[in-house]
Amino acid sequence: MSADSARSGSRRNPPRASITSQLPHWSDVPSEPPRARPSPNVAAVFCDLVSWAADIAIVLTRDCPEDRDAIERVRRYAHAWLAGEPCPETSIDDVLTTAAALMAGIDRKLGGTTPDEDERQAVGAAVSE
Repeated sequence: MSADSARSGSRRNPPRASITSQLPHWSDVPSEPPRARPSPNVAAVFCDLVSWAADIAIVLTRDCPEDRDAIERVRRYAHAWLAGEPCPETSIDDVLTTAAALMAGIDRKLGGTTPDEDERQAVGAAVSE
């Protein structure tokens, strides 16, 4: 046993109370926490930003019908939420498709990916034979 570990009066910070003991149990938390809406001016800017990003994602997917539908569902959801209206159904797959298209565009712009002959040129685009 080393001399450091044998010391009873170590210089370490005293143990703190567990953070998890201060959090409510998952069953005590409402399933749908209230979401604060942005001000109308901020919501208008976010709507423009969402539309711009969705338009770019559609271009990056080369108008693939399935990806376009997913991106449009995400656009409608974001616009409805920002307007304080009931949000239409959308899935995490739709959100991931939109994000993947945008991230692929950023990756290409930065030169992070060099396409191979077999690589798809955009998310969701059919692979040419």
